[in-house]
Amino acid sequence: MGRLFCGLCQVGAWGCFDEFNRLEERILSAVSQQILTIQRGLLERQGSIELLGRSIKLHENVGIFVTMNPGYAGRSNLPDNLKTLFRSVAMVVPDRKLIAQVMLYSQGIVTAEDLSGKIVDIFLKCEAQMSKQSHYDFGLRALKTLLVSAGGLKRRALDGQNVLEGDELALVEKNVLIQGACNNVVPKLVAEDLSVFEKVLEEVFPGSEIAQMEDDALKAEVLEVCKKWIYVPGDKWVQKLLQLKQVLEMRHGVMAVGSSGVGKSSALRVLLVALEKIDGVKGEMYVIDPKAMNKEALFGVLDATS
Repeated sequence: MGRLFCGLCQVGAWGCFDEFNRLEERILSAVSQQILTIQRGLLERQGSIELLGRSIKLHENVGIFVTMNPGYAGRSNLPDNLKTLFRSVAMVVPDRKLIAQVMLYSQGIVTAEDLSGKIVDIFLKCEAQMSKQSHYDFGLRALKTLLVSAGGLKRRALDGQNVLEGDELALVEKNVLIQGACNNVVPKLVAEDLSVFEKVLEEVFPGSEIAQMEDDALKAEVLEVCKKWIYVPGDKWVQKLLQLKQVLEMRHGVMAVGSSGVGKSSALRVLLVALEKIDGVKGEMYVIDPKAMNKEALFGVLDATS
């Protein structure tokens, strides 16, 4: 942080530090001293200030801004001495329906005006009615993931068909959004919330049902691997495996959550081998105990000298 402040001071740039209160409180306290030094230098119109034990040229146009989400898990509270250094600006909650409508239009969904409100309703109802789980996310990020996938699902649904218009096109787009919602929400639900999601889906889209994952080629390979390894492939476990593949295509990082012995590791191993057979590409799996190494060794670290 100190090196960033030094750079900003010398060139007179504005720096906006996103998710500022993700830093630990002890680091925030140290950072507040550096910001105080910069602000005092600006007030007194000094040409240079002391930062990191050396004299740094201070440009009069330098500005420091931070964004933060108070009250979130994993976030720290700003120390009082740091709060006094910033002027607060409150932000309004974004209009999810309008954002969803624009994104659906950009993905080629013609009936976006009608569907956007319904998709937002699904996420709001899920957030209100489902049990509180640490891995649940029904916010704007999760909504965006669904909306971005909608265009691809529609193009796949219309592939090889004649040009559709009016009610026929609206029906295809509605089914695509229902499928997208199921693909996005169902994989992360605990068993008790599955019935809640069915009820929510029925309320928003009357007559609809939870769409099952369909991938005949992958399913056939999965069953073949299970037969070879003497596994008994239950229907729900196979569905979870197909959901896992779907989620891996939509996200960079995936966390498999469940009690011991429910088949998480087996699902990963079977899926890896099945995808090898389909794609013809050798898959690699590395198992790392999180306590075996520190986070710097695991994720890498910035070397201050180089």
